[in-house]
Amino acid sequence: MALPKIEAFATREALYDAAASVVALALTEAVAKRGQAGFAATGGSTPAPVYDRLATMTVPWDKVVVTLTDERFVPPSDPSSNEGLVRRHLLQGEAAKAGFAPMYFDGVAQEAVPAKAEAGVAKALPFGVTLLGVGPDGHFASLFPGNPKLAEGLDPRSERTVIAVPPGQPAPDLPRISLTFQALIQSSLIVLLITGGAKKTLLEGPVDQGLPIAAILNQDRAPVRILWAE
Repeated sequence: MALPKIEAFATREALYDAAASVVALALTEAVAKRGQAGFAATGGSTPAPVYDRLATMTVPWDKVVVTLTDERFVPPSDPSSNEGLVRRHLLQGEAAKAGFAPMYFDGVAQEAVPAKAEAGVAKALPFGVTLLGVGPDGHFASLFPGNPKLAEGLDPRSERTVIAVPPGQPAPDLPRISLTFQALIQSSLIVLLITGGAKKTLLEGPVDQGLPIAAILNQDRAPVRILWAE
């Protein structure tokens, strides 16, 4: 299968503008087609400017359900929480009308979170768009090379949409909750948002088939766009 062409932008600001426009259009088209749209939003520092832009854009937010591709097992008040990031940068203004399906529940043990989170995720599926980052080790969401939960998370026949991911060597450093591969590809579009030369080289191909991200690039369920800037 031919790898998606990397769409390069001259500046990161141009990248963020483009990514926000792509996500907004995908959500709007999904609502027009199905009456509602799910948005699987990634965490980390790179997408925050995208979310700032999205929050100001015309999207039928009241018909959108936002969830997370993955989450650290920390409360939203923790600086490393992806939910906290999304609430601060995306779910503001008109975008605050969107629904939100969390992956952290106060007082619920990590092992019990997937069963509780799957009900909310089900309301967002199929996603209008999935936004993913890619780590330098080829991980996406919280599906890390060498982690004992990697095979379960990548299983294309799995009926699970959410799994609990233990700390691993070398990653992750904290317990996490993650959408599975088969949940993430239930999407009208997958957008890989990347910056820096190392990640561009990683995805230019031939991609190491032992890396988790190869599963996303090799599947034919959802089209993939790779958006990049140095």
